[in-house]
Amino acid sequence: MPTTDASMERPRAGLRGESESIPLEGVSVEADLNEFSARVVITQRYRNAEDRPIEAVYTFPIDELAAVCGFEAVVGGVHYVAEVKPREAAFRAYDDALQEGHGAFLLDEERPDIFAVSVGNIPPGGEVLLKLTYVTELVLDGQALRFTLPTTVAPRYAPASDRRGIGRSDADALNPPVRWTVPYGLDFTVRIAMPGPITAIQAPSHPMAIEMHGAQATVRLAQTDVALDRDVVLLVEAGGVHTPHVRVEKDEAGQLTAALVVRPEFDAAYAPSEVIFIVDRSGSMGGSSIAQVRNALQLCLRSLTPACRFNIIGFGSTCASLFDASQPYTEQTLAAASAHVQALEADLGGTEILGALKFAFLQPPIAGLPRQLVILTDGEVTNTDEVMAAIAAHAAETRVFTFGIGRGASAYLVRGMARAGRGVAEFIHPGERVEARVLRQFGRLLSPALAEVSVTWGDLAATPALSSEPPVFSGERLVAYAFLADAHRASVAVSARGPRGDVSWSASMPDDVLAGRTLATLAARRRIRELEEQPEPLARFGSRQAGRVADRAEQEIVRLATTYGLASRLTSFVAIEHRQGATPADLQLRRIPVALTSGWGGLAGSTRDLTIATFPGGARLSAPAPGAVMDQLDSSLAASVTKAARRIATGVGFGRPKPVKSPAAAPPISRRPLDALVALQHANGSWDLTADLARVVGLALDVLDAKRPAALTREAWATLVALAWLDAKAADQREEWQALARKADAWLQLVVPAAALGPARAMAREIIRA
Repeated sequence: MPTTDASMERPRAGLRGESESIPLEGVSVEADLNEFSARVVITQRYRNAEDRPIEAVYTFPIDELAAVCGFEAVVGGVHYVAEVKPREAAFRAYDDALQEGHGAFLLDEERPDIFAVSVGNIPPGGEVLLKLTYVTELVLDGQALRFTLPTTVAPRYAPASDRRGIGRSDADALNPPVRWTVPYGLDFTVRIAMPGPITAIQAPSHPMAIEMHGAQATVRLAQTDVALDRDVVLLVEAGGVHTPHVRVEKDEAGQLTAALVVRPEFDAAYAPSEVIFIVDRSGSMGGSSIAQVRNALQLCLRSLTPACRFNIIGFGSTCASLFDASQPYTEQTLAAASAHVQALEADLGGTEILGALKFAFLQPPIAGLPRQLVILTDGEVTNTDEVMAAIAAHAAETRVFTFGIGRGASAYLVRGMARAGRGVAEFIHPGERVEARVLRQFGRLLSPALAEVSVTWGDLAATPALSSEPPVFSGERLVAYAFLADAHRASVAVSARGPRGDVSWSASMPDDVLAGRTLATLAARRRIRELEEQPEPLARFGSRQAGRVADRAEQEIVRLATTYGLASRLTSFVAIEHRQGATPADLQLRRIPVALTSGWGGLAGSTRDLTIATFPGGARLSAPAPGAVMDQLDSSLAASVTKAARRIATGVGFGRPKPVKSPAAAPPISRRPLDALVALQHANGSWDLTADLARVVGLALDVLDAKRPAALTREAWATLVALAWLDAKAADQREEWQALARKADAWLQLVVPAAALGPARAMAREIIRA
């Protein structure tokens, strides 16, 4: 129902341009972050500068964890609030309104991390403000809370199955037009309120103006003209965020929803595994992304333990594995793998990740060793459902851990693969160090998660939001939601079976019940995601026939989405602007182009435009050449064409604008002494007593050699010195090196008599501290 509204301010638009074909003039984002969640409001301003009515369609990214719970429009000072309808009903209402000459606004989910807004029938000179609201969980990144605002839809590679079919294909839906630059920009403000003092705020993606006042802070973009060509990333560290607690809210209908927040830490014994690295070497990984993969893989290899077996599978249009089968982790295989990784290039074609997974699953299992997949990718594909389904089918015998690489990695695919494989996702943005993330991931990979996790709500009448809780690793956060009948004082507990026995954590119900529906919205979205990605739980309560299970899952998704006002795969937002004396108009379609993701495929900026098309080889970029037929650039060749002298015989010509230095390139990351020390460690966990080691620890080699106890070999003494240096000089990076130290300690206990080890360790510490 329309109402007058003056509260929706115009977003300040950056990067102004003079293109009549781009009616989007600016995007403004305001976000409020608290202890574990964020509320985000995105405002888009459209203006029709043409002399004919238009329909604007804009495809843009959303946080894949988000619950999109509001969609509004302001036209001529009148405020229209959209309602959630089943998807086809929303489409019919939108189309019928346009056919009758009215205005209409539609918000549709293409994927959980890609949405499309349609702004129908903007008259000449007309303006429309759209406001989209979502709530999302903040994820843990070590000790910090990580907030990501996606701003770019990187070109998605489409396998053959996604390029055909009746109507619009997935390749078309997920690949909006792309340009080097666009004439609209971003305005961004974040307000932060934490339960304890904020100790640090980092912004690896953009320069930020930060104001901190105890437990509160405000963060704004430091520049006025900011392109939407990379995700915005904030890391916030604050006191009190890791303390177990319960939060309760009551919405306007009286519904009580609770969230239990705990961060279990437990002693997780490391166990050897078969580790298969699946490395994205498609064209989109060119430039800084493949360089980050090389760095991450080198550290991954050194995080393995001697009893592990491993292999490396690179993929693009084809697969290429380092070994015929997984090999024992030895000094020789580590050397071969290191050389292989150092030479990796993004030169294998399109992103056929499904084929790489099937190839890995076909490898014969190794008796006695659990199998772990480690996937490193920018996640830019259209067939996410098929990929996640393939992983889920093997989840009983294979865990999957993922790294999202680059400025626009698809969070839905990267996290979705980890969810399907009962693992965890990490993201490596340019400008962020890889070490902590790699070693944190290997701490999970080589240790078991909590099993049989259950949440009990005391004597409260509680209905859990999920049918089962996700896997929980030591140091990871668990947020468990439940709908309550009442909220009296009670103790809420998490219990599970840990690697060394039963464990539990508890928190008390709070005295205060907050007004709001954020928790109910997040709980409903969690349940919808569970049903979208894994409908099988419904089979426990009825027929196990696949068709009936899917139907029941769809019915439950629609019920939850319409009850809580959420967008989903099966529901969309729609609002109608009824106009007096409306007559049908011949609308001109304007698809809003998006800026090419910074660094995508190793391509640098240019003043020329790009468009995305779909061909048998996948998504392709094209750049118009003055006075010439447009050359076609296949995304599978994107990395290769950055080398001007190189051509690949594919039967398809390619070309691109003359490369220029990208002003947004991340500054080079200097090598720390810790990085140098890690690179010197051998596969068995030891170090050699060399000049390189002496330089890292800051002592002369002859001094170190002279101090060596007679009972120790040079390798054992070097290893003790390295461990002493880590403990004394890199204590604040302990999370990064503790797995390597554990491997070194295990080696020392094999080669040094117990009576000699303690005194020698003390001597090494004394030398380093001196």
